[in-house]
Amino acid sequence: MQKPIECVLFDLDGTLLDTSYDFAYALKKTCEAFNRPVVDYSTIRNTVSQGGLAVTQLAFADLTGDALEEKRQFFLEVYFNHIALHTDLFPGLHSGLEYLAENEIPWGIVTNKPTWLTKKLLESFVFPSEPYTVICGDTLKVRKPDPEPMLLAAKQCGVDPEHCLYLGDHPRDIEAGKNANMQTGSAFFGYLPKTASASDWNADYDFHTPYEISEFIQTL
Repeated sequence: MQKPIECVLFDLDGTLLDTSYDFAYALKKTCEAFNRPVVDYSTIRNTVSQGGLAVTQLAFADLTGDALEEKRQFFLEVYFNHIALHTDLFPGLHSGLEYLAENEIPWGIVTNKPTWLTKKLLESFVFPSEPYTVICGDTLKVRKPDPEPMLLAAKQCGVDPEHCLYLGDHPRDIEAGKNANMQTGSAFFGYLPKTASASDWNADYDFHTPYEISEFIQTL
């Protein structure tokens, strides 16, 4: 029997915020700067959850070492400077966040995105209530799917892990939640890797739209 949920934690990219268009914009500008063909949006969207290096490699698969790192740094600089140009909360999540605020239910973010990008991005958003915790990929020496970032988030929210629900759009997120003894929810509307099979995730809850997440939150 599942324990009552007293805290909701979100992955950032592809679960809470739709950041894919700004990743695509940054890669487009990088391709143009280095005379490479522009990568199609759908390919980028399926890669966002793997991070900036993987996105950069979509356009520069033939490069390694310093040559690739130069392109990655250029990409990240463009992304940082345009980080909230097109990014927005996934439609349908606002009512769930409002419910958390109105009922004083703690919520937070656990992401593998580095702090300098996460902080810059979140400065552009005002949520119905402030997140109790924001754990980034470099907050600790380890990151998801290691349980330590998850356990720190639960501690900062003042809730035992088994009473936390972690929502994510990558099998790594579900693994991280389970490793921390949390309840897990799959965000199948996010940036699913092409190799991911929904039947392999084994999350406690499956959500195919952001609206379903809000409807579920409003039952807490």
